[in-house]
Amino acid sequence: MEEKELKELKELIKEEVRKLNEMNEAFRKGSEEDRRKLEEKMAKVEDNIEKLSKQADELELKMKDFTIGKVRKGLFDEMKEALTKKETIEMLKKGGQISFELKASTIDTQTALSGSSLATAVVIPFREAEVGKAPDRVTSILSVINKAVTSSGIVTWVERSARTQGAAFVAETSQNPQSDVTYVQKSKTCERIGTHYKVTSAALEDWDQLYSEIVNEVIPQLEREIEDNVFSGSGTSPELLGMTTNASAFSVSGLTEKVVNPNYLDAIRACVAQLLAANYLGPFTAVVNPVDAALMDLAKDSNGAYVIPPFLTADRKLIAGARLIESNRITSGYVLVGDMSRDTLYFRRGIEVKLWDQDSTDPEYDLKTITASARCLNRIKEVHYDAFVYDAFADIQSAIAVPIA
Repeated sequence: MEEKELKELKELIKEEVRKLNEMNEAFRKGSEEDRRKLEEKMAKVEDNIEKLSKQADELELKMKDFTIGKVRKGLFDEMKEALTKKETIEMLKKGGQISFELKASTIDTQTALSGSSLATAVVIPFREAEVGKAPDRVTSILSVINKAVTSSGIVTWVERSARTQGAAFVAETSQNPQSDVTYVQKSKTCERIGTHYKVTSAALEDWDQLYSEIVNEVIPQLEREIEDNVFSGSGTSPELLGMTTNASAFSVSGLTEKVVNPNYLDAIRACVAQLLAANYLGPFTAVVNPVDAALMDLAKDSNGAYVIPPFLTADRKLIAGARLIESNRITSGYVLVGDMSRDTLYFRRGIEVKLWDQDSTDPEYDLKTITASARCLNRIKEVHYDAFVYDAFADIQSAIAVPIA
């Protein structure tokens, strides 16, 4: 019954993902008005996917018979069983005795915490199943770029490096002007990212707990490192090429000293203008630090009214058509605005987790080695470096601000 329910949930998730992909495509091609209409629908579909995924995860855990916190039968359980037996009760009524020897080894190991009074506790404490830890950074930037699979360790492509446009109206019997185009081949090589952990063989006996830690610790660690490189990698092996490494600084001369008292929203609008001036049509994405996003939300005029410019949607998620995402990966005070469709993260091998038992001295110490690795490359064509604008808010505001007389 549970397997059938899980299968149905996965089918529903698959259908919702299909709908979201169709909406994303329509969003990419649609006008600004169409995008506003689609935005709310896309949000609802994303919420449905999240809810269905959570239900599926909970059902899978239930099917695994996850038994965290199960306590072994100890001395006190034996005492309780013995004292509740009918023959024991009758014997005690007649003046009989029953004895139990309390040894250190009978105290449950869950209470043996060094440096704590629990080490000698008689009452076995209850342990919560969840491991307490500070939350990690969400890899929101990876969610807005293209991702693909490559069958080779090298990805090649062709770029138009130069062009002479000679097209013109000509007089009758005159020669048509000549045009020239130059093409070059470019390539990128996959890089390897990896890490390893040492665990005891005893830890493998609690496989459900260990598996949970692999999913929650190991894999996200690699994803965060990949996002770091996608954002600002140098492009020199073994690092990936990042979006901000060759991104353009703000440089729209037509807006220089033209905006009265510019704020962060004006700065993002100016970056969108630079992308449009470079003939990129979007959809665009603006990446800001959560602190800067809060400053934009809390901006007020001299009368205490919130500032809502005409190019900002009511839910404050689209700024001049650019989707706003918040990420702790970008430094506060900086903004990245770009056409994220120009960045593709290729995987030759997705994140792969393996278990080894013959590494170095592992057999001598009854250890196992867990490795996690992937091979990938981040492809941004050189002709599309201008598809990304990365600069400090202060610099953009200073450039577009009307000088104070």
